[in-house]
Amino acid sequence: MYKKNIYLAVLSSVFISSISSAQTEVTGKLTLESASYTDNEYVKESYAYNPSNAWVGKASEHGTDSFKEEVNARIYFDGNFENGDAYHAELQAFNDGEGDSFDMGGNESYTQRDALREAYVDTSYKDWAIRAGKQQVVWGTADGMKLLDNINPTDFSEMAQNQMEDSRIPVWMLNAEKPLEKGNIQFIISQPKENIFAGLNRSINTSTRTNTNSNANLSTSVDVAAIGTNKGHPFTLLGVDSITGTNNGFLNIVPDLGTVANLFGQAFAPAPSSGKRIDGLAPQNHSAMNFFTVGAFNTSAKLGAGTGSSTSYYNGQYKAVLASGSHNYSKTGVTYTGDGFEDLTFGDTGFWLWDGSAMVDETDATAGQGYSGQGALQGFANMHPESNLLNTDSAINSVFEYMDRTAFSTFDAFVNAGSRYTYKMPSGSDVDLSTRFSDTTEDGMNYSLNYSYAYDKNPIINLRWEDSSGNLLYTCKNSQQTASGTNYYLKLDNESGCSGNSVVGGDAGSYATLVFEQEVKRIHNIGGSFDMTMETDTLGPVVIRGEAVYQKDTYTPVMDRGKMSIGDLTGALTMRKGDRFKYVIGADITALTNMMISAQFIQDRNLDYIDSNVDHDGSTTCSTTNCGVYTTDYATMHMSNGFNKAAKNKNFYSLYLSKPFGESGQHRWNNITIFEETGGYWNRLDAEYTLDDNTILTGEINSYFGDADTQFGQLKTSSNVQVGLKYSF
Repeated sequence: MYKKNIYLAVLSSVFISSISSAQTEVTGKLTLESASYTDNEYVKESYAYNPSNAWVGKASEHGTDSFKEEVNARIYFDGNFENGDAYHAELQAFNDGEGDSFDMGGNESYTQRDALREAYVDTSYKDWAIRAGKQQVVWGTADGMKLLDNINPTDFSEMAQNQMEDSRIPVWMLNAEKPLEKGNIQFIISQPKENIFAGLNRSINTSTRTNTNSNANLSTSVDVAAIGTNKGHPFTLLGVDSITGTNNGFLNIVPDLGTVANLFGQAFAPAPSSGKRIDGLAPQNHSAMNFFTVGAFNTSAKLGAGTGSSTSYYNGQYKAVLASGSHNYSKTGVTYTGDGFEDLTFGDTGFWLWDGSAMVDETDATAGQGYSGQGALQGFANMHPESNLLNTDSAINSVFEYMDRTAFSTFDAFVNAGSRYTYKMPSGSDVDLSTRFSDTTEDGMNYSLNYSYAYDKNPIINLRWEDSSGNLLYTCKNSQQTASGTNYYLKLDNESGCSGNSVVGGDAGSYATLVFEQEVKRIHNIGGSFDMTMETDTLGPVVIRGEAVYQKDTYTPVMDRGKMSIGDLTGALTMRKGDRFKYVIGADITALTNMMISAQFIQDRNLDYIDSNVDHDGSTTCSTTNCGVYTTDYATMHMSNGFNKAAKNKNFYSLYLSKPFGESGQHRWNNITIFEETGGYWNRLDAEYTLDDNTILTGEINSYFGDADTQFGQLKTSSNVQVGLKYSF
């Protein structure tokens, strides 16, 4: 049943009833803005690799192509009631013709494109000044970053290119301030909402994603509409692409992996002489298939075609994969008998020769001849080229390479698997609580003490397996001794101790769904700020300022490469609770002719940073590349960079310049440069040129460069130039 948002309804009704009986002043602003790329490379909308290891995407070379054609009209309503109370409202009509191509072209609630930006009433009660309604509250002063400024969420769909007052998302709140005998106290009860990122927002399709297969002819399959959210958006970060991206997002990879698992098992199982194949592996083949791992198969030079025991292994060639005994498969009058790879039924699954050319059926070549292990895996991967299942270059940057120690029988748990995105967000009755005390010392230093018990503005993603009825499934790890050592294989079971039989997969005939659940968690924010002016002989007045926040119980992603390597997807990426400390120290001076210069040092310290050499079995001596447990960088983790390890202390440096120009200083230019210590840069140069009292021309150049695996460097091809016009009335 719909749970009504109580405070929103009350505040809205008070505002609407009050404004109807008052005199209102109506003003407005019309903004036209056009933006084009400045880089000549391809838009990496899907971050896919082709076999030659070049970036590919469906966008054309953009060079001077436009990515924004925005029309923004804002209407402001201001007035006073008869009792002296004031009110304010801001309505917005928004349209971006280019934004339509990535689902961000029009108005959308609780984004920077919200139709109702603000609506509040200013009143008083005794000594309290009260602002009730939809509004913004600004506590922070840092340039280009948000630390204490954490009451309102932010729309980062254009990164930090927009002004803070535009990208900040107003929410409904009750904001009360009271002067004390010494200082000022402020209390805020606000509506919890999350930050918005391109590709990670509330527009993600929540239906279950599965592929439709014809069991009579498994050489064909109909792909799910595996479209990344906001596909083609220039500011989709690598970390987001790992979740919802078309090629590298596991939300879209899992259904294709489920289809491949089905065909994979059937290719290594003898088919019945009549009737349909079973899904995945036949039960009698499980023990034999635990011997083989994806990585070893991927590096084998050639598939053998002789007979032998199920554990025969020599010189990189496997001689047999099935249990002992003869397995006959007849088709079009041709019968194959034996224990080895001559029983692979690739022809019936629409398989290919190792060079990628089509093979109609088994009669076209000697069974098993010409197939390398890598060629076989590439053939399966090529069935779903929109997913980054296997890239055969030297780098580890595709699914099968990360799952190199996954036993073949593990894929039986993934047969026909699907995926689903869900939301577990605050309800209409949930609130954030915030308070601030501010004062000025006798020597003129302004300071504040801030605290909030609120939902973290950055959403997290939790993973879990469910059966077709929505019941939780547990990942069960089993071990088996083979000729090459101990291999581990997985099954999905509804009992945490894995004592029951597998309830999903090829054997069971029912299938698993990997659920991606987006939620926000409550955290404690404890912080403060200060600013003071120092008089110097050389630089004149220097403003020293700073702010800091200690965040308790925040969540960060942790990657377990060992678990990923054996196919434990839910164990590979987990969100773990910890604490962070963030601070900024800045100095502002005025130089030359009224030019403001502001420099900052910003640090984000992860107080519960993880970086260990632990493998999936608990050993601390990793003998493979796909090993180790570490905190990942949320913005840049990606299959292309080993799910990028985060820095324990992430440092930023910024320099901001602002100067008026013109005879009366009616125009202004600004430039901000932010440098990541890990190697990324962002520079924005913008200017406003005043034509008359109502009309302003604007221009802006945003440049991103540096290491491609950094927060800013990954956006190199999204560098852009913007021009616009603002008309006020």
